[in-house]
Amino acid sequence: MIIHTVQEGDTLSSIAQQYGVSAERIIIENELPNPDRLLVGQSIGIRIPETVHTVTEGETLTSVAQQYGITVTQLMQRNPQIAVSQTLYPGQTLVISYADEEIVDTIAINGYAYPFIDRTVLRKTLPFLTYLSIFTYGFTPTGELVPVDDEELIAIAKEFGVAPIMMLAPMNAQGTFDTSIAHNLFANPQAQTNLINNIVNNIEAKGYYGLDIDFEFILPEDAQGFLNFITAVHTRLSAEGYITMVALAPKTSGTQTGLLYEAHNYPAIGAVADMVLLMTYEWGYT
Repeated sequence: MIIHTVQEGDTLSSIAQQYGVSAERIIIENELPNPDRLLVGQSIGIRIPETVHTVTEGETLTSVAQQYGITVTQLMQRNPQIAVSQTLYPGQTLVISYADEEIVDTIAINGYAYPFIDRTVLRKTLPFLTYLSIFTYGFTPTGELVPVDDEELIAIAKEFGVAPIMMLAPMNAQGTFDTSIAHNLFANPQAQTNLINNIVNNIEAKGYYGLDIDFEFILPEDAQGFLNFITAVHTRLSAEGYITMVALAPKTSGTQTGLLYEAHNYPAIGAVADMVLLMTYEWGYT
């Protein structure tokens, strides 16, 4: 991909001519809300189509993909706008491949989503994801789950072949992380057992692929209790065929101080969990 930085006097037409692509393609790929009002310094992604296809009457995503030996997911990745309705119309132009497209090793990509996420944004993003972590289940002092409105997102994720991940977080009624909720759980083995049973039952009932444990602002003295809980969850979920992820604060050293960081023991948690998610977006707040 070429990154073009808008200069004084640039227009959409002049940029398109410079790179030999259509203005329409630039608008689509950059989702430009005001293509006639470019800003100096604005970054615009330029990709050069190598093979394009013009849709004819009766064609579908599947038939077009099969014609070129690619998957429907790959077709949607190269044309995110069609992921919303997944329907085609005669005369529509689709990119089959790009001249600058690179072959990369397989990677796993996770995305977080609130239940109220804009469905258009969700559908355009899902072709690029492996997992969709839905934020978030809470829990009571006795280990009962506080549910989230997740069924529609689970269904949409599966529609795109993306594995939905249940999220668990110690959050209070105001929707913020509560140190005491986690602390009390670690000190109550019976509540932990009940919570893990409820997690497994919910995963099975909802069709989740696994669990993401997102415990933030844990007391430093609860580090071992947190690790013990992760271990117990992983042992149970692994036996049932599910994966365990753990969200970790973005530390800059193993000795970093602060309530967000100290209880997140990277090597110890990494040795237990199937995957960890480094919450580097936390750096964006500072």
